[in-house]
Amino acid sequence: MNRLFSILIVFILASCADKPKKYSELSDSDFKHESAIVEKDTVYYKSAETANENQKFMELEQTDKAFMTNCRKVADSLISSNYSGFSIKNYTPKLLDKLIDLYNSDNLKCSQDSFVNSIGVAMGDYLVNKLNMKWVIVEDDYGREFGTTIEDIKYTNFPVNSVLKAIEQKREGSMQTIYLMNILTIKELTEKQ
Repeated sequence: MNRLFSILIVFILASCADKPKKYSELSDSDFKHESAIVEKDTVYYKSAETANENQKFMELEQTDKAFMTNCRKVADSLISSNYSGFSIKNYTPKLLDKLIDLYNSDNLKCSQDSFVNSIGVAMGDYLVNKLNMKWVIVEDDYGREFGTTIEDIKYTNFPVNSVLKAIEQKREGSMQTIYLMNILTIKELTEKQ
């Protein structure tokens, strides 16, 4: 059975003649509404072109790696204590969505920061393992953030921020949608090379 998803995709492109807006300057009229079938699911999304925000990509430092190790331990505890037979070694984006739903319904005893960071790192690890992405630190006008990237096609996303948005906006199915949109976007960008 096909499931319907919606997600916001923003493509960050270098400035050109039409001078794209920065992400923070976008309005609803700047987005194009689209759909695609990915792994038998129909995904509805909106996309917009934004100006390059002068992002600086860096390797993870030891403190970043230690932080992520701790996040994985918290994620493992959240997964295994709520879903018998699952752990940090065998979860899916759909299972992470179920955890987000539990958190949004106030059925988990966990601080927002701890939950967002641990589930965000778990989601990023899933993308790294399944889609051959790489963890990086990205610094830009918005601050310093963990990202997953494929350098060859200049594609980056921010799984920790995605979890925060899923919570704040009470999104359902967000992690699965992000996974499917990554598959689609990586395929499209790879074909353009």
